[in-house]
Amino acid sequence: MKKAKAFLAVGRFGQRLRATVFRTVQKCLKKVFVFTSSLPSYTIASDYEAWRDRFLWQRLHLALWIAIILVLTFTFRDIYDAFFPLKELAEIPKEVKRLFFVLYAAIVLSLLSCLAVHRTQFGRRHPAFVFLGLGWSITIVEQIWATLNNFALPDFFAWFVMFLSQATLIPVRFPLHLVSQLGVLVYYFGVNTALGLKLPPPDSNRPIYSVTMSLALFWFCFICNLGVYLYDRLQRSEFFARKELETAYQKLGATEEKYRSIFENAVEGIFQSTPDGHYITANPALARIYGYSFPEEVIANLTDIEHQLYVDPNRRTEFMRLIEEHGSVSEFESQIYRKDGSIVWISEKAYAVRNQSGKLLYYEGVISDITKRKQVEEALQEQLNFLQVLVNTIPTPVFYQNPQGLYVGCNKAFEEDLGLSKKQILGKSVYEIAPKDLADKYHQADRELLEQGGVQTYESSAIYKDGTKHDVIFYKATFCKADGTLGGLVGVILDISQRKRTEEALRVFFHAVSHDLRNPVLGTLMVLKNLLSHPEEKILLSRSILERMVQSGDRQLNLINSLMEAHVSEVQGIVLQRQTLQLHTVVEAAITDLEPMLKENQALLTNLVSANLPSVNADSTQLWRVYSNLIVNAVKHNLPGLSITLDATIEGDKMCCTVSDNGVGMSQQQSEHLFDLYFRGSNVRNSLSLGLGLYLCRQIITAHGGEIGVKSDLGAGATFWFTLPLEDNLK
Repeated sequence: MKKAKAFLAVGRFGQRLRATVFRTVQKCLKKVFVFTSSLPSYTIASDYEAWRDRFLWQRLHLALWIAIILVLTFTFRDIYDAFFPLKELAEIPKEVKRLFFVLYAAIVLSLLSCLAVHRTQFGRRHPAFVFLGLGWSITIVEQIWATLNNFALPDFFAWFVMFLSQATLIPVRFPLHLVSQLGVLVYYFGVNTALGLKLPPPDSNRPIYSVTMSLALFWFCFICNLGVYLYDRLQRSEFFARKELETAYQKLGATEEKYRSIFENAVEGIFQSTPDGHYITANPALARIYGYSFPEEVIANLTDIEHQLYVDPNRRTEFMRLIEEHGSVSEFESQIYRKDGSIVWISEKAYAVRNQSGKLLYYEGVISDITKRKQVEEALQEQLNFLQVLVNTIPTPVFYQNPQGLYVGCNKAFEEDLGLSKKQILGKSVYEIAPKDLADKYHQADRELLEQGGVQTYESSAIYKDGTKHDVIFYKATFCKADGTLGGLVGVILDISQRKRTEEALRVFFHAVSHDLRNPVLGTLMVLKNLLSHPEEKILLSRSILERMVQSGDRQLNLINSLMEAHVSEVQGIVLQRQTLQLHTVVEAAITDLEPMLKENQALLTNLVSANLPSVNADSTQLWRVYSNLIVNAVKHNLPGLSITLDATIEGDKMCCTVSDNGVGMSQQQSEHLFDLYFRGSNVRNSLSLGLGLYLCRQIITAHGGEIGVKSDLGAGATFWFTLPLEDNLK
């Protein structure tokens, strides 16, 4: 019982100890591997880190072999003691002596492992791990060995030799030395105390540590680490000084070559010329611009710049006048003759060089060949002229406005429709060319577009030059300048007055036709249904004929209603009465309403829509229509005995709803057109519908901000799916 409690206590202490050691080692390793971040952020610091890693890796090879030889010497000593007992080892029990050979074998094996890792790419990239392996192979391995043999082993000699050897042979990265030392000290003082281990015989009655021992260890480790730190700082300072000295010599030696290289390899022509028109210096780029092979040819041949170089000789005089007046010239553009007589454009930047007394010595500057730029500018101007003609040719009014809402351009159609000239339009706002009530609408729409960007379309009115008000559609879009800032907006005005009149006429016609066609059908149905409701009366026609007439009337009425609904949906869109609702309530209502039809067609419907789904903001009636149309569509297109499954899942910020069946399916071509207006499948049983159900489903789901589609193959059933935004996402 006592042993169990002791083991539990040791386990708890071991967990706390492991956590403490882990945090300590983690902090120290982080300091080791991030230590370079405190160094100067330039190339020399990186070079020193690379040099220090190479130095650490190279010295580790020597230290590992020394450690192996050291352990082997003590192994040979104990072998000798086994045959020829040594007096100095007489007090050590023979049982403990025999255990030493196991310890030496473990240490040598650990050192050989470190030596093998040292030779790998990992060891070359991460010498710090090999360093810790070297130190702990001797210090911690023997502590683990002692713990396994139930005693504490204060091997100060091994510790001091190892700490001193590391500080002497590898005097860099003092945090590594600190981690190596803390590892064995934390193990000795922590684990041995936690396990209650004693010293080996004959010192079992002595404590495993003392104040003097602790002070000796502290000061020995402190001095070793201080020595490593100071040596590392000294090496770093010397390395930096040596690198900076080498860099300074390299810069000093490369200065002349650098400037010569700049002069020789510059893209722009560099020159020095005298006031009387001679070139003193010229670089290869200037020779190429002038059509010569070598700079020396420029200096030798161009002795009268004013008449030999410039197409217009007065340009040289203007060049000298501007420099005399302003001290320099910039973007001085001129046409010049090349060596072969061809003409090119150049741009000059130059200034006057004077002596201390202010006397002009020469002109110095750079020359760029801008012939291609001039050609591009000319082509661009031609393109702009073409675009202006093209815009003016467009019969639809087009206009441009700047970010302040002022007109900066328009085409001829805009001028003609408004009855104003371009001078009367440019620089004006909408309030200056339109009545205030319309200008307020235009201005508000323009402000919204300029703030939000993108494209804008809306219907409004415009007063034309004859004073009549026209129904128009504005198509506007913002545009940006070359630097990405807002440049303004461009707009197109489309006159839809004629279309409005046509739509109104069609609406009246459609209303009249639907009214004239619908009322007779309703009347016929009322008469026929009334006759059928009195079976005792004498009916001249047979009941089967009357039933077929009723069915025909119902179908005709359905066709008319569907046609009217499709027309309203196409013109006005679906009108939604949104409210927060649970989807499963809508599904259950649709199933209840369709239950007689499902029983008649022997269809099995499985509802997997969970009541735990998030709520949606939707129109319950319209969603009921979607589910009803999809279920009825599945039943109509398949034989009796169909299995239908309803489900809904959450996918990201949307709810995905599915209506699946195991019916005959459909082809890919049918799936692509299934939701089109008036599309009817080829396998509908006894249906005279116009194919509006799925079209209206798409209209309803689109109005809710979702999508709808179908996945199906012939003979593999069909899965209709649609998505609905969740209530929180919609908000």
